[in-house]
Amino acid sequence: MVKEQADVTAAQSLEAGTNYPIPVDIVIDLYYTDARESPGSVYHAGTPNYTRRSGNIYSFAFHPGVPEKLYFVNANENKIYRTHMRSDGYYFPEETVYTHDTYVRDIAFALDDSGDLRLYFSEATGAGANGMIYRLETNGTAAPFYVVRLSDVGGSWAGDFAFDTEGNLYLSSGNRIPASIYRVRSGTGAVEVVYTDNTEPIKGLVVKDGAIYYANWRNTIYKLNLTDGSKIDIYTDSDRTWLSDVGFRRALSADEVPRAGTYERLPLRDFTRTMTRAAIHK
Repeated sequence: MVKEQADVTAAQSLEAGTNYPIPVDIVIDLYYTDARESPGSVYHAGTPNYTRRSGNIYSFAFHPGVPEKLYFVNANENKIYRTHMRSDGYYFPEETVYTHDTYVRDIAFALDDSGDLRLYFSEATGAGANGMIYRLETNGTAAPFYVVRLSDVGGSWAGDFAFDTEGNLYLSSGNRIPASIYRVRSGTGAVEVVYTDNTEPIKGLVVKDGAIYYANWRNTIYKLNLTDGSKIDIYTDSDRTWLSDVGFRRALSADEVPRAGTYERLPLRDFTRTMTRAAIHK
């Protein structure tokens, strides 16, 4: 697939990173990042939308109610970062909103069972041990939300996850081949294989309108139709080599926001984590 061409204004540097105004003629709505690049960027159709001053970007998520807020992680650090687009289209310096006690692999926003928006994140050791998805609370803690048992996901998990609007949880096996996407059914906790690829990895999930969008840890983004299982490649960036996450950036209506369901849980008191800030939604 040929990468779209667009004229872009000169970049403006800030203390924490660089923002490039989005060309008005871009029709592909997906954003993505390349985990290999340092400093890391979040791209929109080949054009950097945000670039850090230093450090990689492995996973990112735009706030579904305030898309000017961009959250991201390095995956080889224990911090979750946030930056905020200014009124002139450029970004404020990044800030740390949470510090975990081990590496943070992936992040995603979803409504909790009370209908409140929360930021979820994962920790994973590949094939070393079961993984964990946490939920950041507004009272200054991070509570365990779901244990990813390696026996449910083929023996290895790199931390990639996403929710749909029905409360189902999706997991991918990450940067290994063969790669699979798994669905954890809300209400039952049943784990089922949705799709398997025997030739490419599956990285960076986002669910939208009955489809899963993901990157292949190379330079291509795919769309997987959850109704009939068909897959198409929708974008290739030949300048990138380790695409690790994808996402959309726009304000979502209430029925468009992903929802976290109910699954088998661990006792929260045993795994409480302390945030470095009292709340993330300010």
